[in-house]
Amino acid sequence: MTKKKDKITKKDPKKELSGWIDYKNKVNNNEKKRVSASLTKLQAERRHALLTRLGFIILFSLCCILALGYYVSPKANVASVQVKGAPELNSKQVVKTANISPGNKIVFCLLKGKEYSKQLSDAFPEIEKVQVSVQNTNHLILTIKERPIIGYIHEGIGYRKILATGKVGSQVIDKNKIDKNKPLFIGYNQKVSLSEDIKVYASLPQHIRDQVKMLSGETRRPTQIVLVMKDNNIVIGNLSTIKSKIQYYDKIKSQLKEPSVIDFEIGAYSRPLTQAEKVKLGLT
Repeated sequence: MTKKKDKITKKDPKKELSGWIDYKNKVNNNEKKRVSASLTKLQAERRHALLTRLGFIILFSLCCILALGYYVSPKANVASVQVKGAPELNSKQVVKTANISPGNKIVFCLLKGKEYSKQLSDAFPEIEKVQVSVQNTNHLILTIKERPIIGYIHEGIGYRKILATGKVGSQVIDKNKIDKNKPLFIGYNQKVSLSEDIKVYASLPQHIRDQVKMLSGETRRPTQIVLVMKDNNIVIGNLSTIKSKIQYYDKIKSQLKEPSVIDFEIGAYSRPLTQAEKVKLGLT
């Protein structure tokens, strides 16, 4: 039996090597393209970062130049000062107390808001705080917030504000400028403790305070307080107990047929007002 010889396949070495070389060249070319693309992107990013930094430096320099130019120009100085929110106060006196002059720089005035508040509240009891602002580049505005008012005390030909702090305002104002809804404190002098009556009045319920027209300092005893109500009733009480007893006022007044004296000093009783009492308190 004759054996068949296996067929031997011959490969061309040059052809095989040529294929390998082509593959390596293709791979190298792709790698070169990727490296080239990465370098291009990196260069673009560096240029962008450089331009950004350069733009920031230029912008910052321009801002500094403009700020310096404004600072040395007349526009940086205070041209005028306007006081708002306190019509009874003398504006010139307020500006003088704050020590603001045309030579001051606007930017420094804006930074001294708390200092102005302290200076002015120390000088004027009615001032609670001050807000500083600028209008039209160099016109300074002082906006004043006044303290709450609980009443007025007569002085000379006018009245002074009685503040929630217990202090009396610095300015004497005309009668036609007072708030008619706030009570008047009359007949008080240096021998009478105004501060005690203010504290007691401020501690009363709001609906009772709204009914008070006047407090009289002409009392028989230092511990006594006299309230003249808007319905023309007179309430007399003791400084230490009036707050707890005044709650019965509305019930008692509903039973009255004419203006009366309601005495809360010892117990609680009422009697009609005499003509002399009406004249004395200006109720006729």
